[in-house]
Amino acid sequence: MIDPAWAPAGEAALVAPLTMVIGPGDAGKTTLVTQLANLLFERGFSVGIVDADVGQSVIGPPTTVGLGRVVRPLTQPGDVELITMAFVGATSPAANLTGTVVATGRMVARARAAGLARIVVDTGGLIAGDLGRALKQAKIDLIEPDLVIALDRDDACETIVRPYRALSRPRLVRLAPSPAARRRNAETRRRHREEAFGRYFAGSRPISLHLKRVVLKRPALFCGRPMDAETRREASDVIGRDVIWAEQRSGDVAVLTNAGLTADEARQLARVLGAGPVASYALDDLVGAVAGFDDATGETIGLGVVRAIAVDPPRLDVQTPVASDAIAAVSIGRTKLSRE
Repeated sequence: MIDPAWAPAGEAALVAPLTMVIGPGDAGKTTLVTQLANLLFERGFSVGIVDADVGQSVIGPPTTVGLGRVVRPLTQPGDVELITMAFVGATSPAANLTGTVVATGRMVARARAAGLARIVVDTGGLIAGDLGRALKQAKIDLIEPDLVIALDRDDACETIVRPYRALSRPRLVRLAPSPAARRRNAETRRRHREEAFGRYFAGSRPISLHLKRVVLKRPALFCGRPMDAETRREASDVIGRDVIWAEQRSGDVAVLTNAGLTADEARQLARVLGAGPVASYALDDLVGAVAGFDDATGETIGLGVVRAIAVDPPRLDVQTPVASDAIAAVSIGRTKLSRE
């Protein structure tokens, strides 16, 4: 049942194949998405929900955009049947704006390909400033919703939706946030993410991925021509720290060190290696980070936590619930988790 104050949203969603819900944090977006999905399901539509809130995900773990199918009345969007998800690698879209938009587009495309008659897209609360405006407008422009519902507090969504008022699509419906919405501070949101990760990784186990068989997509290491041990020793002597790995790629040199390089150290390495600009990666940034796993079709099939990286031969040790033989490619994200 739709809250009477939100009845215009329900009426509009009944005739809109693709609906997108935007608004600030704690405005009731997830509650509205749940009510819309239930209404559409009760009216006999096949319904999909795209959860594009990468920090507070309920369809798939945090760092992903998830797609689920409604198979029964929902109490919250996480009650859907998971179809697939796309790994973004961050719990804030600000850390990977392009990846968040692309992942949202991929999940909408998958929903359409699955023949779902009605699709509802839930979004995160980042709407303020140039970054929030760019994020939401990029999603609108990419997925081309038929309907955008703005739960608007203090005209926070106005700069986002204003350019679309002169267009025939999308239809715009602006509503007041739910008075029952509970405000959650940063600590509450952090605990929610940690609990979600804890549930996801419960029962996970350590596995080793040999990077001759599995492709490391991000960062793009172990894909170029390796530099020999003597060259790495010379480079290490120049900057006074170990260069664990170095390779010539198309147009640059990739190096792996224990900690990040300063700009001056990168310039020194570029001179001594003499093979173009240097792209540096640090074990400190990679070990402990959440990684996304793709299968041979390019679908994200799960997550892992990086525990170690070896270079001779290249190998990635991860903690994950995913079977190693199903993994074809790995992307290491920016979100880090402790062993606990």
